[in-house]
Amino acid sequence: MISRRNIRIKVFQTIYELGQQYEEVDTHLPTKVLDDKIKETSALLSAITHLMYLLSEYVLVHANQKALKLIATAEDMNVNKKLAGNMIIQQLKKNTSFADAVKLHTLSSLFDDETIKKIFQFLIDSEEYKKYISTIERHQPDEKAILQFILSKCIFSNEIASGFLSERFLSWYNDAEMIEAWMDKLLDNASNFQFNRLISADKLEFAHELINAYYEKKDVVFSLIEPKLVNWDADRVALIDLILLHLGIIEMLYFNTIPVKVTINEYIDLAKSYSTLQSGQFVNGLLDNVHKDLLKEHKLHKETFTKK
Repeated sequence: MISRRNIRIKVFQTIYELGQQYEEVDTHLPTKVLDDKIKETSALLSAITHLMYLLSEYVLVHANQKALKLIATAEDMNVNKKLAGNMIIQQLKKNTSFADAVKLHTLSSLFDDETIKKIFQFLIDSEEYKKYISTIERHQPDEKAILQFILSKCIFSNEIASGFLSERFLSWYNDAEMIEAWMDKLLDNASNFQFNRLISADKLEFAHELINAYYEKKDVVFSLIEPKLVNWDADRVALIDLILLHLGIIEMLYFNTIPVKVTINEYIDLAKSYSTLQSGQFVNGLLDNVHKDLLKEHKLHKETFTKK
C-alpha cells in the first residue's frame, strides 16, 4: 500500500540525511536506512490504530471512574459503554497481525493515561459521539462512522494526538495523509487487515533499485546535469534539488516501465513540496532539457503499453 510517491520521498530523504552525516557512504547503509524508514511507516500505522483502539476501550475506564466517585449520581452510575463494544473494534481484537504489530513496535506503553484522557474528553464532548450513543442499536455504517470520526477529528487533526505522534515518529508529516487514506480499507476489513504487508515486493524492489542506482550512477548522471547548469553555480543549487534531479534522470534512464512524463511530474511535485519556492520550475526545466537530449541521442528505451 505504500505508494511510489512515498517511496521517492523516503529515498531522497535517506540520501539527504546520509549526505549530511557521512563523506563516504558504505554500500549497504542506504538500503538499511531506507528499510528502517519503511518500518517506521508500519509502526506509525500500528500506533494510530492502537490509539483508536485505546480510545474505544477507555470508555470502560471512564465509566468505572464515574461509578467510584464519592458521591456518584445516577448518571455517573450509568455511563454509556456502547463504544467499547463497537463491532469493528471487536473484529480488530481478533486480528493477530495487529496484536503482533503492537508487540513488535512496543506500543503497549506508548500512550500515557493523561494523553488518552484528554483526547477521550474531546471525543465524548462531540456531537458525533452523543449521536452515536443515543441509540442502543448497532449498524455497520454507524459503527464505522464513529471510528472514522475518531481517526479524523480525534487523531489526525487533533493537536494533542498529532503533536504526540509527530514527536515520536519522524515520518508523521510525510506519512499521516497516506495512512489516513488507508483507514477505510482497515475499517472495512479489521479482522483480516495485514499490518505486516504495507509494501509489495515489487515496490520494495523499486525502492532498493532506485537508491542503489543513485550511488552507482552518480557520476554518469551528474555529467548530464552539469552542462545544464548555465548561470547556476552547482555548489549553490539546493542539495535537495540536485538529489531530485539525479533521481529523476535515473528513472528516465534505468526504469523502463515508468513513463517519462510521470517521472518528471513526480519530481516537480516533490521539489515544490520539499525544497525552495523556485525549485519546481528549476527541476522542471532541467529535467525537460535532459529528456530532450536523451531522446536526440536515442538513450531512452521506455516500454510502451497499448490498451487491449
